[in-house]
Formats: sequence, structure tokens, C-alpha cells
Amino acid sequence: MKNLFSELKNIVYECGKELLKWKKTGYDIRDKNGPDDIVTELDLRTQDLLMEKLLKKFGDIEVLAEEKDLDRRPQVSEYWVIDPIDGTVNFSRGMAEYCISVAYVRGDEPEIGIVYVPQMDMMFACHRGYGAFLNDEKIMPCWSKNLSKSIITMGNIKGTTYKYFELLEHQVMRIRIMGSAAIQTAYTASGFADAFISLKANAWDIAAGYLLLKESGGEVVRFDGSKAGIYDQKALYANPYITGDLIKILKGWEK
Repeated sequence: MKNLFSELKNIVYECGKELLKWKKTGYDIRDKNGPDDIVTELDLRTQDLLMEKLLKKFGDIEVLAEEKDLDRRPQVSEYWVIDPIDGTVNFSRGMAEYCISVAYVRGDEPEIGIVYVPQMDMMFACHRGYGAFLNDEKIMPCWSKNLSKSIITMGNIKGTTYKYFELLEHQVMRIRIMGSAAIQTAYTASGFADAFISLKANAWDIAAGYLLLKESGGEVVRFDGSKAGIYDQKALYANPYITGDLIKILKGWEK
């Protein structure tokens, strides 16, 4: 498993560097599931490259991925979960907050997670039971112990996000919306933020970040406080000092 961890990091890094090269040459953008949901030519090329490298190195393991009709939950015990570009809108507008997210999953639980932000050369990586790392340095998050001093990030859904913003804006220090669930979970794991409120994330968005946060000592729960998994679209990813306070607010409001 340690070899798989090292080799997977290398594969994701190589794909990230290729993505940066392709980005300079231009690419097509089209609507996917409506005008608010786009896909670029490079989402598809990056996914193809990842799958090609994974197949060559590790053999024929099933894949759950965002693109090319691979978005159905696998009915096998082990599989890859891939988002070739999480934060496609950011990517298409030249912002740096996009990433490649890959997880190796067994029994619907991530064993290895990689979130690579190529434009900032930030490699978040974790291996179950061995901790979480940022550019090979073990993550030791310095989280806020008080909700009032916390930085919260959240997903963005039209007609919904503002309700959570209004609910929390006077309870926390700052709220950020970054446009990439994978980066927001990785930032929470690293202590750059204190929580990510997922409103509709898919497994490919958060599988790697889910393990990153758990390996750094954070918690992942539903809004009612029960345990959440990678297929829970609505979930709270938080530092353990403020999880309880956030559950009280979210649970009480959603009743």
C-alpha cells in the first residue's frame, strides 16, 4: 500500500504538469448539464490521461469519475474515485483554485487521497492510518477553538447558499466560497480554514478530501451529527473544536 501511495502521488503530479502545459495552448468549453455547469476539453483529456496511467501501473480497477458516463456508484469493493478538474469554472476563467482529486477506495471508504493544485504546486496527500501531508510535510493543523474566530467555507448553490450565509455570518469570523469542494476540504484539513459546509458535493469532489480531514484529526458528519460518508452530498467537514457548535446551528435551523 505504501508503494501505491507513492506511485499515485507521482501519477497525479505528472497529470497536473501536463494540464498546465495544455492550458497554455487553449481549449474548448461547453455546457454540460445546463448553463451553470460546464466542462472543458481539458477535463476530458486529464481524466483520460489519469485512467491510462492508473491502468498501466495498477491494472484494471473500476473507476467512479465525473466525466464520460463514469458517474455511477461502483458495485465492487475497490475502485478509484477521480475528478480530473475540480473547480472547472475557476479553471476556465484563469483562477488558481482548481485541482485534480483522486482517491483509492475500498468498501466505500477512502484508503488513499490526493488533491493536487497544479497552479500553486500544492500536493495534499494522505494514507489511512499514516496521517495527512502537504508537499510531503505532515499536516499539523492550527484550528480555531472558538466558532466566533473561525473561517468557514461552503458550497455554492443558487437560491440556497445565501440562506446558510445569513445563518452563519454573525456566528463566525469569515465565510469563504472558493468554487472547489476538494480544495475546501483540503484547506480545512490543513488548518487554513475551520470547516467546509457541503451542500451538494459528489463523491468525486470530496473522496480524497474526506480522508485528508479525517487523517488530520477533523470530523465529517451530517447536519444532524450522525456519521457521514463519501456519498453524503450534504455534510459538515469541520475541525473538532467547532463541530458541535455548527451541528447545533445547522440541526436547529433545518428542523
